[in-house]
Amino acid sequence: MNPIKKYYIMLYKVILQITYNVLSRLLKQDQNKVVIALYREGKLEGNLHFIYEELLEQFPQLEVHFVYSENKMNLKLFKEIVQLSNAKYVIIDDYYLPVYLLKPKAKLKIIQLWHAAGAFKKFGHSTADTKFGPSKEYLRLVPVHANYTHVYISAAKFTDYYAEAFHMTPANIYPFGIPRVDLFTDEPLCREIKKVLYQEYNFSDTDNKINILVAPTYRAEGLYTESTADLMDTIIKLSKSLDKDIRILFKPHPYVKSSEMDRLRDCPNVMIATGHTINEWMLVSDAFITDYSSAIFEFALLKKPLAHYIPDYKEYQSNRGFYQEIEIMSDGTILWNEAELLDWMNARKQNEYYNTTRMIEYNFDDIENISHKIVKHFTS
Repeated sequence: MNPIKKYYIMLYKVILQITYNVLSRLLKQDQNKVVIALYREGKLEGNLHFIYEELLEQFPQLEVHFVYSENKMNLKLFKEIVQLSNAKYVIIDDYYLPVYLLKPKAKLKIIQLWHAAGAFKKFGHSTADTKFGPSKEYLRLVPVHANYTHVYISAAKFTDYYAEAFHMTPANIYPFGIPRVDLFTDEPLCREIKKVLYQEYNFSDTDNKINILVAPTYRAEGLYTESTADLMDTIIKLSKSLDKDIRILFKPHPYVKSSEMDRLRDCPNVMIATGHTINEWMLVSDAFITDYSSAIFEFALLKKPLAHYIPDYKEYQSNRGFYQEIEIMSDGTILWNEAELLDWMNARKQNEYYNTTRMIEYNFDDIENISHKIVKHFTS
């Protein structure tokens, strides 16, 4: 590591900790204060949305404060420290830099609602010193994923994987489930979301189109690139060869820049699925394709056809790695090349049933009333 960068991080941490300590002494902890950190898209959705709604339902007296973190060591981060200094709860669903740079006071509860179900591709400390992950030297300076008091995951069998990724004791990891899957058991909400999507995007479930949701996982750039494959490029190439009744709903990863999506706008049979969460788009989809996105586990709850397009499997495995073999985690069809992908898409039908019972039982210990159970647990 560059010595200048190293000393900057060390100095920054000292100043940040002093600031936090002073504010924590001046400001008494507010037992009703909740801080929710928005990072992935800067808006309240997914796990954070469902937990927020449940918090207000169970504890209407709580005061919820939202912070949007750039996760950069700059002056803006000190504004977040002000919010954290007297909070009772901090709730996150991804990487959140401030809590890794500090030694938080013991009474602060830091709740990690990790945004991915199951245990698919490696992350956090599990990727240390790989091409994708951080160096061990950096982790000694910035102990990524440190200080969580509560981590919620989808099944107990994955506890050791998360303990490794977060470099923490398994005792603070709870297999209560994924809050956002509460959507799928709320039939009135599902109907309303489908109605909104049909109106906003001018399509319907009666237009004889087969909607295939395509959602690639995030690919790092530059030196951290896991592989050279690009599912977006493949869809662009194959779009003209799709049957006329096939419609691709392409859902970009939250980290993908909107300008990168311009390449899809002139493709026949392709609709860019933005403005709503991937789980909401699942409701109007007849099938699902990804490479390595854990969203496939949640789509399995709908018991519709699903597939992995993974021509770069060996390269990705070498540069980042997986906790388990795909065939163990998923019942999705494995597609190795463009010809197989095209054939699979053109073979789809509306309202097609696909038995994912084994896959659901493997990846989820519970799929009902998850938000209620989690909030009740960490507030007790």
